[in-house]
Amino acid sequence: MTAITFYAAFLATVLSIISLSWIAIKEFDKRQPRTLSELAAAQEHLLNHFRRTLFICGTLFAVTVYGYLVPRINSSGLLAATWTLTYVGNILAAIIPARDKTIKYHYLSAQAMAIGMLLMAYTFAVNLGGVYGEIEVYISGAMSLLGIMTFVDKSRFIVYELLFIFMSHISILVAALALL
Repeated sequence: MTAITFYAAFLATVLSIISLSWIAIKEFDKRQPRTLSELAAAQEHLLNHFRRTLFICGTLFAVTVYGYLVPRINSSGLLAATWTLTYVGNILAAIIPARDKTIKYHYLSAQAMAIGMLLMAYTFAVNLGGVYGEIEVYISGAMSLLGIMTFVDKSRFIVYELLFIFMSHISILVAALALL
């Protein structure tokens, strides 16, 4: 069971990077910049693809976080809480499309997910020792900067958004490797 809980995050990372990047590259328009969620919500087939990606990858990450990382880290309660915030935000962001009357609720869900991701990276930075802890400090610092940039530079929001998400994935992978 340990191998499954360890490798699930690696599979989720590959799937997420390919799938979310595909949506961004295929649909992004410099003249009308939108978030990844807005791009996905514009077409039903993209929304379904986006939802499947969030459900599958979020669940694979949950397998690693709850099954592999939480039992091995000092602040297991804090990690479980931050991941739960991330996962619930992820599921709600997948269910609630970023359009029309529901866009406000989608953004609240996405913000909860982002806050959970950032708190999780800082939890790893504080709890992992040696080089892994240092790497997590840099990752959480970069994620913080990317989070700020999403508010400062709306024209490149999708770039910061994707990098933030992918840095969160790397943070989980680094933690998994640190706890081998």
